[in-house]
Amino acid sequence: MTMKKLYIKTLIFMSIIGLWGCEDMFENEVPPHNLVGDNAITNESSAETALNGVYSYLDGYGPFDAKYIVYDEYRTGLLTGGHSMTEDEMLLLGQVTIESSIASDPWRTAFQMINAANNFIYYVEQLPESAFGEGRQTEMLAEAKFMRAFAHSLILKRYGYFFDTNSELGALMRMEPSTISNNNMPRSTVAESYRLILEDYDYAITYGSEFIDNLHACSTTAKAFKADMLMNRGAEGDYEEAIRLAGEVLNSSEFEMDTTFAGVFEKGYDSKELLFTRTLTTLPEAGDNSGNMLKYFGQGLYAPSDKFFEFFSEEDKRYKATLDSMEIDKGGVKLEKELIWTKHYKSDGNCPMYYMRLAQMHLIRAEAMAYTGAATKDVIEELNVLRRRSKNTELKAEDYPDENSLLRLIFQEYVREIGMENGALYYLAVRMKINGSRFIFELNTNYSNEDQLVIPIPDDEMNTNSKIEQKPL
Repeated sequence: MTMKKLYIKTLIFMSIIGLWGCEDMFENEVPPHNLVGDNAITNESSAETALNGVYSYLDGYGPFDAKYIVYDEYRTGLLTGGHSMTEDEMLLLGQVTIESSIASDPWRTAFQMINAANNFIYYVEQLPESAFGEGRQTEMLAEAKFMRAFAHSLILKRYGYFFDTNSELGALMRMEPSTISNNNMPRSTVAESYRLILEDYDYAITYGSEFIDNLHACSTTAKAFKADMLMNRGAEGDYEEAIRLAGEVLNSSEFEMDTTFAGVFEKGYDSKELLFTRTLTTLPEAGDNSGNMLKYFGQGLYAPSDKFFEFFSEEDKRYKATLDSMEIDKGGVKLEKELIWTKHYKSDGNCPMYYMRLAQMHLIRAEAMAYTGAATKDVIEELNVLRRRSKNTELKAEDYPDENSLLRLIFQEYVREIGMENGALYYLAVRMKINGSRFIFELNTNYSNEDQLVIPIPDDEMNTNSKIEQKPL
């Protein structure tokens, strides 16, 4: 590359930094693509390094760690306590401001991940197949497209009207590397957002590798995340397809249910039930002021609310593996009998993220079957698989004579099985309707209209993207 070309690319790179303000949009891209262009990725080895850069946005104590859970589940009213009472109150009341870190931090990090994926896809597609081992080029592209879909899904669900496929206010779908020329871009519609996200998941399903480890996406992992997105879209045929995909994930030999509920969290990263997680390069210590899983959940900074206990009582056999009172060390200060999330407690601070685990496939199947008119006994059986595993009493179909009682039961089992693991409860409460109304309005009575269900686009984006449309404030 000539010095002139390098200088031009550097100017573009610095200009984009200026547009985004406080943080470098490309800081975790390895190597920094906008600086070295087509020399960044020349073969499989350099492509592996760059792909790790895409995954690296999950590392650390940012929007894909503890806050990934808090920013969704606090809105259900099932959490209390917290780190910043002002921000926690914004979430609870549905009054998040465009200046808040709740709006800006996930947006910024998600688009850093998206841009890293877009750069990877762009440069890898320029290379011949001969630069890679057999089939490896498409497998790596599948991983990058999975990660792009993962990040775009967050943007759609947080900042778009994901629950209304007729809405114009979908996600900002950046499908190409970011430059000055394409910075100004409108939202896609909700329908178009889903189409593009599901296309990326479909590519990952078709061309993804077999299971490597739960730190990397494989074809089966993509099926699980596609099933979850289909549940949120809820268009014609989506529930039936979600049932099929979840069934294929459950029947895969690559993952398996742990023999006990507690065993999932005792094994952590080593659990074969864990489909997708992230690694931590730096572990937190007692008393750390960072927003990490150990502090937020493993040390009880965020606690279950009274509403949470309406769905999850101590009589459930999963309770002790989820919540317990214990002494904890917060920087040398011993606290007696503080209620903590035992599922998220690791003494060394290396707490996994449960972005998706196999049990969620049974819950998705139960929910989708209920929506499609399946026999109550068949819906109940999906839940009983999980209840038998945890040694709970099996449910009986005759105790749930109508759709509303069955849906309440399904929500309860979501809370008990995967509560406070990946934000799923909030999106379930938004899409689930009981007595004709979104269940979120019953859970959190501070919410009275659908505009409150959507986080506003942060002011940094509004100030630099002339074509973006804000939600009603």
